[in-house]
Amino acid sequence: MKRVRTERVFLKWLIVFSSLGGVALSLVFAARDGFSHWSRRLLYFTAQSNLWLGFTTLAILLLQGLKTESKKAVKVLYVMKYLFTVSITVTCLVFCGILAPFADESYTPWSIYNLLTHVVSPVAAIADFFMEKPVVRLKTSHALLAALPPFLYTVSVGILSGFHVDFGRGEPFPYFFMNYFSPVGLFGFSRKKPYVMGSFYWILALVLLVFGLAFFYARRKANEKKYHFNVKK
Repeated sequence: MKRVRTERVFLKWLIVFSSLGGVALSLVFAARDGFSHWSRRLLYFTAQSNLWLGFTTLAILLLQGLKTESKKAVKVLYVMKYLFTVSITVTCLVFCGILAPFADESYTPWSIYNLLTHVVSPVAAIADFFMEKPVVRLKTSHALLAALPPFLYTVSVGILSGFHVDFGRGEPFPYFFMNYFSPVGLFGFSRKKPYVMGSFYWILALVLLVFGLAFFYARRKANEKKYHFNVKK
């Protein structure tokens, strides 16, 4: 039992250092990667999902360091970590399955900070989520809530793109599948990579991915016995 707890603590610290450290490194090398300003990198879902996860996990570690934990705080942080584990998983799958294979010569996909934020942090988060004993029974409402971070990000990108805001590299979009001004637009199709289909279909596929992951994670944890922390009400 002590060994399992040690492994969970190690995974949480790995999440903190890989997510927050990876984002910090990406900001340091933003100019080298062609960004007009380091802050523009914060407009990307990669940075945001890693920051959400990293700070939530850090809060959990700090709370566990206290002699008496707040029962309400433990439950809230557990649900938040579940939400952001779904988001970071999407970050990993989209990067490894879509962005890295379609990357052009101006982009170095397998840099150290990309590996930290797109691979190490997600893998550690998934492992930690399944090793951790639940303190809240995850329900359908939680799974639906897990779609909120990606949804809000998609809406914000649509608004910023509508005003032609530069995402740092002279383009009014963060990812090619969110380029509403591409040759195929929202509903078109093409044989030219990466714009093989319109943004609507990409986003629809991502919506299905988010809900699929959210319900899968919640379902896998639903039958586990709740872990009773020594906490105050």
